[in-house]
Amino acid sequence: MKKIKLLIKILFIIFAFFWIFHKIPLNEFKNIKIQNPLFLILAFIFYNLSQIISTKRIDTYLKNIQINMKFKKQLILYYLGMFYNTLLPGGIGGDAYKAFKYQKEFKTGYKKIIKALLVDRLSGLFAIFLLLGILSFFTSIKYAFFLSLLLFTPFILFFLHKIFFIEFKASFLKSFLYSLIIQTLQLLTFISILISLGIDYKLIDLSILFFISSIISVIPISIGGIGLRELTFLYGCELINLNPAPVIIAGFLFFVINLLSSLIGGIFILKEKYV
Repeated sequence: MKKIKLLIKILFIIFAFFWIFHKIPLNEFKNIKIQNPLFLILAFIFYNLSQIISTKRIDTYLKNIQINMKFKKQLILYYLGMFYNTLLPGGIGGDAYKAFKYQKEFKTGYKKIIKALLVDRLSGLFAIFLLLGILSFFTSIKYAFFLSLLLFTPFILFFLHKIFFIEFKASFLKSFLYSLIIQTLQLLTFISILISLGIDYKLIDLSILFFISSIISVIPISIGGIGLRELTFLYGCELINLNPAPVIIAGFLFFVINLLSSLIGGIFILKEKYV
């Protein structure tokens, strides 16, 4: 079954890029060059800072269910999860691996651990909603009014904590602030990539497309969101009258940075005491 799921993901990625190259002449991609390589380094730094803060966020939630792990070990475990998600997509999932390690060490119960991992993801998603609502006031994209309604989503998240995740309610504000920082760093990663390609215009509109692509890339039909993100940019750029080719390249470079960062987790696999 896992092999079939992996095959479906690979076929989707092939189809996505086939469709992109069908819509955009290959020569348009060949003419795109990295103009400011230092911004790619900056993008890598921003991305990994977001992962460090993500570790702080999940650690905040886990402390509510008596999982008190040293931050260094928590960070290693987080990167191991990234490695399993990105580089071993046909095997054990990153969240499943982390849940197993938490349960093995702390005997908290899988139900509580899964709830912590779920509310951690929800916090990140609702932070994106809020940032989309804020950006909608500065955009030329159609339907910006509807995006502005997302400003109210933090209240929904609060009530979700109060009703379904009561054991994590005390961490709501701190964790949500972490989520805003994380998503801002992710956005800075993407903007740095755009600037490295010489794109320093319509950054607000492209920021909105990036966040929308981040939501869409969660659909489990791809590996690390590759293909989904690029298709989002392909059609999103039509709304803002922008050539999608360099933006698609930026989306692919974002995946490459994710891939390189995930390799850090692979280093820890070589050391048995961390696994």
